[in-house]
Amino acid sequence: MTLLVGSLTLMAGIITSVVLYQSYKQVERISVNHTLNVARIAQRSISRNMELLSLALDSLAWRYRHTQLHRMPAQQQLDFLLGEKIEAGYIAAQGIIDADGQPVVGSPVLEEIMPGNFSGRDFFEVPRQDTRGTLYISAPQAVRLERRAQVIVLSKRLVHVDGSFGGVVFMVLYLDYFRQLFEAMSLEKNAVMSLYSVDGVAYMRLPYDEAFIGSRVENAPQLQHLLAAGTPAEGSYFTRSRQDGVQRLYTYVRVPQTRWVVFIGHTKEALFREWMRMFYAVVFLMAVFSTAAAYLISRVREEFFRRSKLDQQLEEQARTDKLTSLLNRRALDDALQEAWHKCQRNESARFAVLFADVDFFKLYNDTYGHKAGDYALVAVSRCIKAAVSRHCDRAGRYGGEEFVVLLDEADAEGAVHVAKLIIAALQGQKIPHERSPFGRLTISIGVACLERGIHRSIEEVVKAADQALYQAKREGRNRVRLFQAPAEMTPAGWQFSSANS
Repeated sequence: MTLLVGSLTLMAGIITSVVLYQSYKQVERISVNHTLNVARIAQRSISRNMELLSLALDSLAWRYRHTQLHRMPAQQQLDFLLGEKIEAGYIAAQGIIDADGQPVVGSPVLEEIMPGNFSGRDFFEVPRQDTRGTLYISAPQAVRLERRAQVIVLSKRLVHVDGSFGGVVFMVLYLDYFRQLFEAMSLEKNAVMSLYSVDGVAYMRLPYDEAFIGSRVENAPQLQHLLAAGTPAEGSYFTRSRQDGVQRLYTYVRVPQTRWVVFIGHTKEALFREWMRMFYAVVFLMAVFSTAAAYLISRVREEFFRRSKLDQQLEEQARTDKLTSLLNRRALDDALQEAWHKCQRNESARFAVLFADVDFFKLYNDTYGHKAGDYALVAVSRCIKAAVSRHCDRAGRYGGEEFVVLLDEADAEGAVHVAKLIIAALQGQKIPHERSPFGRLTISIGVACLERGIHRSIEEVVKAADQALYQAKREGRNRVRLFQAPAEMTPAGWQFSSANS
């Protein structure tokens, strides 16, 4: 009996140890996924705002090259160049520098915070050498207005008609933007969140320390390795912080089109607090009553299920376009591939693709501003949602002002009907667009249905819908065009069918 009890106790101990170890690794995996999703949300917000600010610089450059600018009086020139309001409280100043580094025009506070010639400054010299015209982001620097503040300078290259260097357009951005963004992430008490450049320069850190801004990573081989070129775009690792000596789980995500990397660190103690409580409870209750241990293990599994569900919700947010709440490009591509594979497995399956583009959208942005452009895209997405009501259909933002709708088990007649519903819904919104010949915001849509024997990949179906869209554009916009490719014809013989809205 003693041997039996001992054997049962040993077996229970082994089983419990295995379960505890597996649960530990499960908590670790869930913690990594959860923290990575939070970092991705911050990354997307930063990337989106950098894109908007880059577009604002492009708009300033366009106004500077306007043919009528130099015929205007000085004050009118200033109003024309800097009159557009950028609704972001973290923009300190903006302006234009000529090819010699002399300021041409700038915000009233520019002379106070950045006096003199700009030649030799990184935000002037780098765009002068970079013929690609990409957005340059300077290192942090301190300025003084009504208070001492940390800022960065965003700049882009200006070119003459002959392609030669014509100067730089720039804006000064408060680093408080990143501080406010990070504080909104609602991290646990001892968590840290930071933003580094790939060369190790610190741009922001929570808990906030002004002395940390602008410092460079020294004697941290692991961090320097992660920041080096060629490393994965995202990942995680455990290490002990050099600042406070606390061991943390760090996750990092690179910000596209920039040299930035977002880091989030959660303390190991906080991540495994619940697991440690459960561990001691299981060990104690095993000695008292074996059924209590089984009960506790079931409770642990429920906790894991809850955390997994939370992670799934965050993953869903990572697959959704933040502005329009439609599928983002990655999720849309997955849905299109899934529909294609379904049709390869089932010869009776079919689908249709709608490729939509907002008419004269650049003119709309230039006229009403990018904030109004965002509101317009939200209105378009609502019209698409209202028209695409079936659970099996998918709608997503393809990029910029382009949208793609996947209609499962739809024929040409049904697809054109849905496209007309979208156009009619947008017309019902009556959104003014004074630079459009229609006087209001409109949309053009190309429709393509899967043609077996003609389309050899999902990309060809999307391309067919895109070509139908361009046909609608050429014929005057604000209409639907159906792509038709008879089975006996090769792609060179593709035709379009009229389907006016």
